[in-house]
Amino acid sequence: MTEELRYYARSERHLQALQTWLEASLPSYPASVASGGSDPVQSKLFPLLKTKELGGVVLYSPTLASTQTMLRETLKPSAPAGVVCYTELQSGGKGRGTNTWSSPEGCLTFSFQSVFTDGTTLPFVQYLVSLAIIKAVEAVHAAVPGSAGPVKIKWPNDIYANQAKIGGILCQSEYRDGKFSVTTGIGINISNQTPTICLQDILGTEEHPCTVTKEEFLAAFCNAYEPMEKLFLEKGFEPFMADYVARWLHTDQVVQVASGDDASGKKVPAVIKGLTSTGCLLAQAQVVGHSNAEAHKMKIFVFSLGSELFFPLDESLQLVLADGL
Repeated sequence: MTEELRYYARSERHLQALQTWLEASLPSYPASVASGGSDPVQSKLFPLLKTKELGGVVLYSPTLASTQTMLRETLKPSAPAGVVCYTELQSGGKGRGTNTWSSPEGCLTFSFQSVFTDGTTLPFVQYLVSLAIIKAVEAVHAAVPGSAGPVKIKWPNDIYANQAKIGGILCQSEYRDGKFSVTTGIGINISNQTPTICLQDILGTEEHPCTVTKEEFLAAFCNAYEPMEKLFLEKGFEPFMADYVARWLHTDQVVQVASGDDASGKKVPAVIKGLTSTGCLLAQAQVVGHSNAEAHKMKIFVFSLGSELFFPLDESLQLVLADGL
């Protein structure tokens, strides 16, 4: 796959920052600074953006192996905060662990970078991004403005609708010079009707067909996320907690907690109640014959939407006995 990267700046101020960065970036990478035209960035994205920084500079290519790899590994030094890397076709998208995936033309795939100084807030970044995606869905839902319909957050980093995945989020951090540079990659199915479902079909009706484009959704996300990140930097995730749990799938969801190191241990039911202050799942369980100390040695097996997920308790879930709440 041939990759030709084009650089776009929304204003003279953004252009100056772009040129300063380009002078220090890899000189061997093929790129051109675009000045205008009928391309999707200049004609469809920039007019919809209401942000100050996010999306002020856009790196665009019709085809890329991975927007995440481009921002995080290929371009050095790292792009300034607010730069968005966007492609029409992605052949090697990054998932959790070593997972990779390909995205066809109807899928919106993009990455951007943010800078944080407090490492304790990093687990919440993916939650903040998830919430911004739902708010973007609410913004583009012409049939019922302000509603995301069946589109919900599936903890920790997926977007689901009608028990099918339509989007995913990957946040990767790198610490240097006393700061955490977080590269966030997002993929969401806008218009591919197969193999599952797409956003257009989910939000559209016979009376109000959904015709949202990738550029419209990208602009809606940027417009939602930028002020959210500003508040997050000031006050953490607490101002967003109620909105987040109102838009996820898991409140009062029953999960199984096992007492052994694998699924063969004795299981007891637990009910998810929310998130802890450190970003873990919070569940309430009636654990007969176990002390609180013993409960904290348990493992959790989450049975959600037909899939079994295993999380070490000390990493992903805080179990609280029924009389402890």
